[in-house]
Amino acid sequence: MTANRRIFLNIVATYGRSLYALVIGLFCGRWTLMALGQVDYGLMGVVGGLTVFITYLNGILAGAIGRFFAIAVGEQHENKELGLANSRMWFTTAVVIQTVMPTILLILCYPVGEWAVRNFLTIPPDRIQACLWVWRFVCASCYLGMVTLPWSAMYTAHQYIAELTIYSFATTTLNAIFLYYMVTHPSVWLAKFAFWQCILAILPNIIVAIRAHFIFQECRIVRRHIACWRNLKAMASYSLWNAWGTLGAVLREQGIAILINKYFGPKANAGVAVGSSLSGHCNTLSGSMIGAFSPAIFNAWGAKDYQRARKLAFQTCKIGTLLILVFALPLSLEVTEVLRLWLRNPPQYAAGICLFVMAMTIIDKMAVGHMICVNANGKVAAYQAFLGTSLVATLPLAWLLIELGVGVYSIGWAMVATMTVCALGRVWFARRLVGMSAWYWLKRVCIPIVLLIAICLGVGLLPRLFMARSFLRICATTVLIEIVLIPFSWFLILDASEKAFFKTRFSAFASKLKR
Repeated sequence: MTANRRIFLNIVATYGRSLYALVIGLFCGRWTLMALGQVDYGLMGVVGGLTVFITYLNGILAGAIGRFFAIAVGEQHENKELGLANSRMWFTTAVVIQTVMPTILLILCYPVGEWAVRNFLTIPPDRIQACLWVWRFVCASCYLGMVTLPWSAMYTAHQYIAELTIYSFATTTLNAIFLYYMVTHPSVWLAKFAFWQCILAILPNIIVAIRAHFIFQECRIVRRHIACWRNLKAMASYSLWNAWGTLGAVLREQGIAILINKYFGPKANAGVAVGSSLSGHCNTLSGSMIGAFSPAIFNAWGAKDYQRARKLAFQTCKIGTLLILVFALPLSLEVTEVLRLWLRNPPQYAAGICLFVMAMTIIDKMAVGHMICVNANGKVAAYQAFLGTSLVATLPLAWLLIELGVGVYSIGWAMVATMTVCALGRVWFARRLVGMSAWYWLKRVCIPIVLLIAICLGVGLLPRLFMARSFLRICATTVLIEIVLIPFSWFLILDASEKAFFKTRFSAFASKLKR
């Protein structure tokens, strides 16, 4: 399979998986609340939230391991033997890290979590034992997930992402079936549901690890690299700098929640949470595409095909933003009515916050390819320091705007402002470190996308001239925007090579359908 064809397959598979999970998730969220009840539903979230630090750390390590794996796999295009040796070296290092660290975390964190369930958290006495089992199942799934990470990361490094989507489809479907059974068979489901979630998390990881061992030659432990401090130091350094950048985002989210609570009360927090959740679904769909492009960029960088890596990075900016716009543009014009149909009585400020978060997400995706290319280069210290500091700066800026009387939407203006700084910073660092042209980005990505947004929003406002708020107006607005978005994207955003690529893929797909 050619590299371009594999990327196209991965985009289709991951986008379809995310869309399927989004649709199923709308039902599953309601069924979970109905089956568990408000008390057990809240307890499930609180106890599961005790692993937030472990989940954060695992995400950082997963990004670092995936980067080193993909670079080494790409090196095999230049020198098969050297690339394979480097892949096994980094695999061994990853196995050591992902075995020792989870074991230490489990030894240290499990007693703390059990103490918190028994003595710290507010839990009804008749639910303490069930919550202890929830904590045990959560710890087991986290531990196995971290231990098996090197094998699943090798799947991503080889761009076998489409196969991973099969497991995601299966687990999503099985979870929906189980939740429907819970709703139709009332019982005390808290511990049983936690056990089921643990099985759904562990089983695919074990299957992937076994298959990866037989499929990929790189999944072999080399004894002489088990205690290679140079490799451990390189991976730890990369992880720590990325951790600072990610920590900035975490501090921004938590700090904003505290600011809103302090100045405007818990009802405003509810509006922020709902608005962020709704716009977050659009971000998930675009994020699935970025997951398909990232290993391809890393592979190209490892093969020293820097021109291809830069080209893929620009394509990531374009296509990632377009996938956001497919849902964000209709939603931005009809967000009030969408929230009313979904929640009947949505919290105050939810619609406005949703608009700000969507704007921030679009700005983020317009330069996301630059971020991936800089990470592929590996020189991330200054970039991550800039990124983390910029994101944390959202808090003092939001506080200043609140003090100036701007109100709840101070956080929205602050998030958009700092994300714009981050996006421009990515463009600058990418030009300096990996040679990505800032002028090309402005001319072929930024200006065309802004023009496309203006045209689509202008057309999308037409139904307001003759239709009242209703579900039919949402449909009319969506249809009009998509009718304009697709052809204008073709002429304004895509270049000749990208058009040829999509023509080839769709022609091949049409031929298969005819046969």
